[in-house]
Amino acid sequence: MIVSFLIVNYNTGTILNDCINSIFNFEKEVDFEIIIIDNKSTDDSITIINGLTKNHSAAKSISLNDKVSFSEANNIGFENSIGEYVLIMNPDIIFTEPLLGKLIFNLNSQKNLGAVIPLLNGKDGLFQRRYFQRYPSIIQFILFYSLFAKFFEKSNYLVNKYLQNNELNINSGDLEFTEQIPCAFLLTTRKIFQECGKMDASYKIFFEDVDLCFRINKNYRIAVDTSLKVEHLGGSSFKTSDDYWLHGRFILSMINFFHKNYSGFKTIILKSLVLSNSYLILFMEKINTLLGKEDEYRIRKHKYLLSEFYKTY
Repeated sequence: MIVSFLIVNYNTGTILNDCINSIFNFEKEVDFEIIIIDNKSTDDSITIINGLTKNHSAAKSISLNDKVSFSEANNIGFENSIGEYVLIMNPDIIFTEPLLGKLIFNLNSQKNLGAVIPLLNGKDGLFQRRYFQRYPSIIQFILFYSLFAKFFEKSNYLVNKYLQNNELNINSGDLEFTEQIPCAFLLTTRKIFQECGKMDASYKIFFEDVDLCFRINKNYRIAVDTSLKVEHLGGSSFKTSDDYWLHGRFILSMINFFHKNYSGFKTIILKSLVLSNSYLILFMEKINTLLGKEDEYRIRKHKYLLSEFYKTY
Protein backbone atom coordinates (compact mmCIF):
# COMPACT_ATOMS: atom_id res chain seq x y z
CA MET A 1 0.00 0.00 0.00
CA ILE A 2 1.65 3.20 -1.22
CA VAL A 3 0.35 6.77 -1.31
CA SER A 4 1.62 8.93 -4.16
CA PHE A 5 1.81 12.61 -3.26
CA LEU A 6 1.50 14.85 -6.34
CA ILE A 7 2.76 18.33 -5.50
CA VAL A 8 2.97 20.98 -8.20
CA ASN A 9 5.46 23.71 -7.37
CA TYR A 10 5.69 27.13 -8.98
CA ASN A 11 7.96 29.66 -7.26
CA THR A 12 7.11 28.37 -3.80
CA GLY A 13 10.40 26.71 -2.91
CA THR A 14 10.65 27.90 0.69
CA ILE A 15 7.08 26.87 1.52
CA LEU A 16 7.58 23.56 -0.31
CA ASN A 17 10.58 22.82 1.89
CA ASP A 18 8.47 23.24 5.03
CA CYS A 19 5.67 21.17 3.49
CA ILE A 20 7.86 18.18 2.59
CA ASN A 21 9.68 18.17 5.91
CA SER A 22 6.37 18.23 7.78
CA ILE A 23 5.23 15.10 5.91
CA PHE A 24 8.35 13.18 6.89
CA ASN A 25 8.09 14.44 10.47
CA PHE A 26 4.64 12.91 11.00
CA GLU A 27 4.04 10.09 8.51
CA LYS A 28 5.88 7.06 9.90
CA GLU A 29 3.40 4.18 9.47
CA VAL A 30 2.28 4.40 5.83
CA ASP A 31 4.55 3.95 2.81
CA PHE A 32 4.49 6.88 0.42
CA GLU A 33 6.31 8.55 -2.43
CA ILE A 34 6.42 12.28 -3.04
CA ILE A 35 6.51 13.46 -6.62
CA ILE A 36 7.33 17.16 -6.93
CA ILE A 37 6.43 18.61 -10.33
CA ASP A 38 8.23 21.91 -10.79
CA ASN A 39 6.26 24.01 -13.25
CA LYS A 40 9.24 25.96 -14.61
CA SER A 41 9.85 28.04 -11.51
CA THR A 42 12.01 31.15 -11.77
CA ASP A 43 13.00 31.40 -8.09
CA ASP A 44 15.39 29.14 -6.17
CA SER A 45 12.92 26.24 -6.19
CA ILE A 46 15.16 23.86 -8.14
CA THR A 47 17.98 24.21 -5.63
CA ILE A 48 15.56 23.57 -2.76
CA ILE A 49 13.95 20.61 -4.53
CA ASN A 50 17.35 19.07 -5.25
CA GLY A 51 18.13 19.32 -1.56
CA LEU A 52 14.84 17.66 -0.62
CA THR A 53 15.29 14.74 -3.01
CA LYS A 54 18.86 14.30 -1.77
CA ASN A 55 17.78 14.18 1.87
CA HIS A 56 14.65 12.07 1.37
CA SER A 57 14.83 8.95 -0.79
CA ALA A 58 11.01 8.80 -1.02
CA ALA A 59 10.93 12.18 -2.75
CA LYS A 60 11.62 12.63 -6.45
CA SER A 61 11.17 15.53 -8.82
CA ILE A 62 10.10 16.29 -12.37
CA SER A 63 11.24 19.60 -13.88
CA LEU A 64 9.02 20.75 -16.72
CA ASN A 65 10.62 22.53 -19.66
CA ASP A 66 7.47 24.56 -20.31
CA LYS A 67 4.94 25.97 -17.86
CA VAL A 68 1.68 24.03 -18.12
CA SER A 69 -1.68 24.10 -16.38
CA PHE A 70 -2.04 22.82 -12.82
CA SER A 71 -4.12 19.94 -14.16
CA GLU A 72 -1.59 18.91 -16.78
CA ALA A 73 1.27 19.09 -14.28
CA ASN A 74 -0.62 16.77 -11.90
CA ASN A 75 -1.38 14.34 -14.72
CA ILE A 76 2.32 14.23 -15.59
CA GLY A 77 3.11 13.49 -11.98
CA PHE A 78 0.45 10.78 -11.90
CA GLU A 79 1.93 9.04 -14.94
CA ASN A 80 5.22 8.83 -13.06
CA SER A 81 3.66 7.51 -9.84
CA ILE A 82 3.11 3.98 -8.56
CA GLY A 83 0.81 4.35 -5.55
CA GLU A 84 -2.56 2.67 -5.07
CA TYR A 85 -3.66 5.98 -3.56
CA VAL A 86 -3.21 9.44 -5.05
CA LEU A 87 -2.92 12.59 -2.96
CA ILE A 88 -3.10 15.83 -4.94
CA MET A 89 -1.69 18.46 -2.62
CA ASN A 90 -0.52 22.06 -2.72
CA PRO A 91 2.97 22.98 -1.48
CA ASP A 92 1.43 25.32 1.12
CA ILE A 93 0.04 22.44 3.21
CA ILE A 94 1.79 21.76 6.52
CA PHE A 95 1.23 18.48 8.36
CA THR A 96 0.70 18.85 12.11
CA GLU A 97 -0.25 15.22 12.82
CA PRO A 98 -0.32 11.81 11.06
CA LEU A 99 -3.11 11.70 8.47
CA LEU A 100 -2.61 9.00 5.87
CA GLY A 101 -3.57 5.94 7.92
CA LYS A 102 -6.96 7.30 9.00
CA LEU A 103 -7.77 8.78 5.60
CA ILE A 104 -6.96 5.51 3.82
CA PHE A 105 -9.08 3.64 6.36
CA ASN A 106 -11.97 5.96 5.46
CA LEU A 107 -11.62 5.25 1.75
CA ASN A 108 -11.54 1.50 2.35
CA SER A 109 -14.29 1.24 4.96
CA GLN A 110 -16.88 3.78 3.84
CA LYS A 111 -19.29 2.68 1.13
CA ASN A 112 -18.80 4.57 -2.15
CA LEU A 113 -16.36 7.09 -0.69
CA GLY A 114 -14.39 8.50 -3.62
CA ALA A 115 -12.30 11.29 -2.11
CA VAL A 116 -11.51 12.62 1.35
CA ILE A 117 -9.78 15.57 3.00
CA PRO A 118 -8.96 16.62 6.58
CA LEU A 119 -10.02 20.00 7.92
CA LEU A 120 -8.15 22.85 6.22
CA ASN A 121 -7.16 25.32 8.91
CA GLY A 122 -5.33 28.59 8.36
CA LYS A 123 -2.32 29.78 10.32
CA ASP A 124 -4.83 31.30 12.73
CA GLY A 125 -6.20 27.83 13.44
CA LEU A 126 -9.60 28.63 11.94
CA PHE A 127 -11.35 26.32 9.48
CA GLN A 128 -11.20 27.65 5.90
CA ARG A 129 -14.82 27.09 4.97
CA ARG A 130 -14.59 29.14 1.77
CA TYR A 131 -12.74 26.26 0.08
CA PHE A 132 -15.77 23.97 0.41
CA GLN A 133 -18.02 25.29 -2.32
CA ARG A 134 -21.34 24.50 -3.97
CA TYR A 135 -21.21 23.62 -7.66
CA PRO A 136 -21.47 26.70 -9.90
CA SER A 137 -24.85 27.81 -11.21
CA ILE A 138 -26.50 30.71 -13.02
CA ILE A 139 -27.93 31.92 -9.71
CA GLN A 140 -24.47 31.71 -8.11
CA PHE A 141 -23.01 33.98 -10.79
CA ILE A 142 -25.77 36.57 -10.41
CA LEU A 143 -25.69 36.58 -6.61
CA PHE A 144 -21.95 36.54 -6.02
CA TYR A 145 -19.97 37.44 -9.15
CA SER A 146 -22.08 40.09 -10.88
CA LEU A 147 -22.75 43.78 -10.36
CA PHE A 148 -25.45 42.82 -7.87
CA ALA A 149 -23.17 40.77 -5.59
CA LYS A 150 -22.93 43.52 -2.96
CA PHE A 151 -26.65 43.10 -2.25
CA PHE A 152 -26.44 39.36 -1.57
CA GLU A 153 -22.93 38.42 -0.41
CA LYS A 154 -23.72 39.05 3.27
CA SER A 155 -26.82 36.84 3.31
CA ASN A 156 -25.93 33.69 5.26
CA TYR A 157 -28.92 31.89 3.77
CA LEU A 158 -27.95 32.62 0.16
CA VAL A 159 -24.25 31.97 0.75
CA ASN A 160 -25.01 28.55 2.23
CA LYS A 161 -27.54 27.60 -0.43
CA TYR A 162 -25.66 28.74 -3.53
CA LEU A 163 -22.00 29.46 -2.74
CA GLN A 164 -20.36 27.44 0.04
CA ASN A 165 -21.26 24.60 2.36
CA ASN A 166 -21.87 26.23 5.74
CA GLU A 167 -23.61 23.11 6.99
CA LEU A 168 -20.38 21.17 7.52
CA ASN A 169 -20.19 20.34 11.22
CA ILE A 170 -16.47 20.73 11.80
CA ASN A 171 -16.80 19.70 15.45
CA SER A 172 -18.46 16.32 14.86
CA GLY A 173 -15.17 14.40 14.92
CA ASP A 174 -16.58 12.23 12.15
CA LEU A 175 -16.92 12.22 8.37
CA GLU A 176 -18.96 15.10 6.99
CA PHE A 177 -20.13 14.68 3.41
CA THR A 178 -19.97 17.57 0.96
CA GLU A 179 -20.27 18.26 -2.77
CA GLN A 180 -16.67 19.10 -3.51
CA ILE A 181 -13.28 19.58 -1.90
CA PRO A 182 -10.29 21.58 -3.12
CA CYS A 183 -7.19 20.09 -4.69
CA ALA A 184 -5.21 21.84 -1.99
CA PHE A 185 -5.57 18.35 -0.47
CA LEU A 186 -7.54 15.60 -2.21
CA LEU A 187 -6.94 11.93 -1.46
CA THR A 188 -8.49 9.34 -3.76
CA THR A 189 -7.57 5.94 -5.18
CA ARG A 190 -5.60 5.36 -8.33
CA LYS A 191 -8.56 3.42 -9.74
CA ILE A 192 -11.04 6.27 -9.19
CA PHE A 193 -8.65 8.92 -10.52
CA GLN A 194 -8.17 6.95 -13.74
CA GLU A 195 -11.85 6.04 -13.96
CA CYS A 196 -12.79 9.74 -13.81
CA GLY A 197 -10.37 10.63 -16.58
CA LYS A 198 -7.70 12.26 -14.37
CA MET A 199 -7.59 16.07 -14.33
CA ASP A 200 -8.77 18.14 -17.28
CA ALA A 201 -5.89 20.15 -18.75
CA SER A 202 -8.30 22.51 -20.53
CA TYR A 203 -8.59 24.45 -17.26
CA LYS A 204 -5.66 26.86 -17.28
CA ILE A 205 -6.38 28.06 -13.77
CA PHE A 206 -9.41 27.69 -11.45
CA PHE A 207 -12.23 25.10 -11.49
CA GLU A 208 -9.97 22.15 -12.24
CA ASP A 209 -10.70 20.75 -8.78
CA VAL A 210 -14.40 21.59 -9.10
CA ASP A 211 -14.51 19.64 -12.36
CA LEU A 212 -12.63 16.66 -10.89
CA CYS A 213 -14.97 16.51 -7.88
CA PHE A 214 -18.02 16.83 -10.14
CA ARG A 215 -16.91 13.74 -12.04
CA ILE A 216 -16.03 11.80 -8.89
CA ASN A 217 -19.33 12.85 -7.33
CA LYS A 218 -21.32 11.18 -10.12
CA ASN A 219 -20.56 7.74 -8.69
CA TYR A 220 -18.97 8.35 -5.30
CA ARG A 221 -19.35 10.43 -2.18
CA ILE A 222 -16.86 13.07 -1.03
CA ALA A 223 -16.09 13.72 2.61
CA VAL A 224 -14.20 15.80 5.16
CA ASP A 225 -12.71 13.92 8.12
CA THR A 226 -13.29 16.41 10.91
CA SER A 227 -11.14 14.40 13.33
CA LEU A 228 -8.03 15.40 11.36
CA LYS A 229 -6.55 18.72 10.29
CA VAL A 230 -3.73 20.31 8.30
CA GLU A 231 -2.45 23.85 8.18
CA HIS A 232 -3.12 25.52 4.85
CA LEU A 233 -1.32 28.78 4.11
CA GLY A 234 -3.53 29.41 1.05
CA GLY A 235 -2.88 31.12 -2.30
CA SER A 236 0.90 31.24 -2.02
CA SER A 237 1.43 31.15 -5.79
CA PHE A 238 -0.80 34.19 -6.37
CA LYS A 239 0.55 36.81 -3.99
CA THR A 240 0.58 39.86 -6.22
CA SER A 241 -0.93 43.31 -6.03
CA ASP A 242 -1.52 43.37 -9.77
CA ASP A 243 -4.03 40.52 -9.87
CA TYR A 244 -6.74 42.09 -12.05
CA TRP A 245 -6.47 39.14 -14.45
CA LEU A 246 -7.51 36.57 -11.82
CA HIS A 247 -11.18 37.57 -12.07
CA GLY A 248 -11.16 37.08 -15.84
CA ARG A 249 -9.53 33.68 -15.65
CA PHE A 250 -11.95 32.64 -12.91
CA ILE A 251 -15.05 33.56 -14.93
CA LEU A 252 -13.72 31.98 -18.12
CA SER A 253 -13.03 28.77 -16.21
CA MET A 254 -16.57 28.85 -14.87
CA ILE A 255 -17.84 29.07 -18.45
CA ASN A 256 -15.60 26.12 -19.36
CA PHE A 257 -17.10 24.13 -16.49
CA PHE A 258 -20.64 24.91 -17.74
CA HIS A 259 -19.63 23.92 -21.29
CA LYS A 260 -18.24 20.58 -20.10
CA ASN A 261 -20.83 19.59 -17.54
CA TYR A 262 -24.12 21.43 -18.13
CA SER A 263 -26.46 21.95 -21.07
CA GLY A 264 -25.63 24.20 -23.99
CA PHE A 265 -28.60 26.37 -23.05
CA LYS A 266 -27.21 27.08 -19.57
CA THR A 267 -23.81 27.86 -21.06
CA ILE A 268 -25.34 30.40 -23.47
CA ILE A 269 -27.19 32.07 -20.60
CA LEU A 270 -24.01 32.33 -18.53
CA LYS A 271 -22.03 33.78 -21.45
CA SER A 272 -24.76 36.38 -22.03
CA LEU A 273 -24.80 37.32 -18.36
CA VAL A 274 -21.02 37.61 -18.24
CA LEU A 275 -20.93 39.95 -21.24
CA SER A 276 -23.89 42.02 -20.06
CA ASN A 277 -22.42 42.36 -16.60
CA SER A 278 -18.99 43.54 -17.76
CA TYR A 279 -20.40 45.99 -20.32
CA LEU A 280 -22.77 47.43 -17.74
CA ILE A 281 -19.96 47.87 -15.22
CA LEU A 282 -17.74 49.58 -17.81
CA PHE A 283 -20.62 51.87 -18.78
CA MET A 284 -21.09 52.83 -15.14
CA GLU A 285 -17.38 53.49 -14.80
CA LYS A 286 -17.52 55.86 -17.78
CA ILE A 287 -20.09 57.88 -15.87
CA ASN A 288 -17.90 57.73 -12.77
CA THR A 289 -14.96 58.96 -14.84
CA LEU A 290 -16.90 62.11 -15.72
CA LEU A 291 -17.46 62.60 -12.00
CA GLY A 292 -13.80 61.98 -11.19
CA LYS A 293 -14.61 58.78 -9.27
CA GLU A 294 -13.51 56.06 -11.67
CA ASP A 295 -12.16 52.76 -10.36
CA GLU A 296 -9.14 52.03 -12.57
CA TYR A 297 -8.68 48.53 -11.14
CA ARG A 298 -12.31 47.62 -11.85
CA ILE A 299 -12.05 48.97 -15.41
CA ARG A 300 -8.88 47.04 -16.09
CA LYS A 301 -10.38 43.84 -14.64
CA HIS A 302 -13.47 43.85 -16.86
CA LYS A 303 -11.63 44.99 -19.99
CA TYR A 304 -9.31 42.04 -19.51
CA LEU A 305 -12.25 39.67 -19.08
CA LEU A 306 -13.92 40.89 -22.27
CA SER A 307 -10.68 40.70 -24.22
CA GLU A 308 -10.03 37.12 -23.11
CA PHE A 309 -13.66 36.15 -23.66
CA TYR A 310 -13.54 37.16 -27.33
CA LYS A 311 -10.16 35.48 -27.79
CA THR A 312 -11.66 32.26 -26.44
CA TYR A 313 -15.16 32.36 -27.95
